[in-house]
Amino acid sequence: MTASDQSLYTKPFVLAAMANLFFFANLNAYNLLPLYIHQLGGREGQIGTIMAMYQVAAILCQVGVGPLVDRFGRRPFILLSATLISVVSLAFAGSSVLGWHFYLLRFLQGAAMAGFTTSNLSLLADLAPESRRAEAVGIFGVSGLVTIAMAPAVGEVILRSYGYQSFFLGTLFLAVGSLAVCLLTEVPMPSVEEVHRPLGPGFWRNFAPVLTAAFQFGLAGAVVFVFLPPFAQAAGLPRVGPFYVVYSLMAVAVRFFGGRLADRLERRQVILPAMVGLSAGVLLLCHLHSTWLLLLIAFINGTAHGFLYPAVSAMAFDRAPRGARGRALAIFNTAILTGGTLGAVGFGWFVEVVGYRPGFVALGLVLALGAGVFWRKR
Repeated sequence: MTASDQSLYTKPFVLAAMANLFFFANLNAYNLLPLYIHQLGGREGQIGTIMAMYQVAAILCQVGVGPLVDRFGRRPFILLSATLISVVSLAFAGSSVLGWHFYLLRFLQGAAMAGFTTSNLSLLADLAPESRRAEAVGIFGVSGLVTIAMAPAVGEVILRSYGYQSFFLGTLFLAVGSLAVCLLTEVPMPSVEEVHRPLGPGFWRNFAPVLTAAFQFGLAGAVVFVFLPPFAQAAGLPRVGPFYVVYSLMAVAVRFFGGRLADRLERRQVILPAMVGLSAGVLLLCHLHSTWLLLLIAFINGTAHGFLYPAVSAMAFDRAPRGARGRALAIFNTAILTGGTLGAVGFGWFVEVVGYRPGFVALGLVLALGAGVFWRKR
């Protein structure tokens, strides 16, 4: 059987995607946590700090978990992460007073996300046929994408109808569901000869284009999702919701119908146009004045997202050495998180000085420069 003939939709692949769906439905439901903190008397500074602990933990734990995934295999960390979000959800369900434990629980969620993402992405690299890696990432990633919109929407309905305790118990149900599916998933163990392979200078040279594209992806995504709502409001647009609908639809549609393009072509032939697309979408934001332009930007950025993430993830799979795949993919995830964190923090301070429209011009040019660096590293 050739690589192209190998089946992608095996039982472990489908179960891993289901576990991913439950896991990130749990985490994305906690985008509503600021409402509960506010109800308990928390102020904006506390809300921001508590929520930021998730990102801090994700970055701190991401690289550290990589060597452990290579040494002990994927399964222990998949199960540990699913168990951890179950414990955290149960703790939130029993919390009626705002205290230091909110910071700890949010930190533990970030740590669980880091462990789950690295181990699950490593598992996906193990399961996907080499000739269908971009398609595998694209289809697999849909299970996480849909939860970005669905989890908060359903969670809000539960909050309004039944209250916060029912909401937290609902997140516990999702976490336990993820753990149950993880227990059913067959996870191959790395062979002895693959373990403890060091990452030398050659790895970093070979992996630099992957990290460049990953950083760009995280940077653009964070800035657009964090700062578009206040900017659109300042620009006089009545609604920003349609942006997220079109963005998500295009990202999902591209993964379903164009997911194999990066497998048929060279990865760079898909990544570079997608990076240029991200830059163009951000540059157009400086001219935002109407809903039709907002939808055009959503179309461009959502399409670029749909092509870029699967293609650059597949390139990371290709260039991750056997026996060091967990470490390599942890570094890849760290680049995305670092881009997102710097974008959310740095862009916020930057636009306070120069304003939104010049800020989007500057960011678009930075993204264009990154695309140029990626092209030069061919």
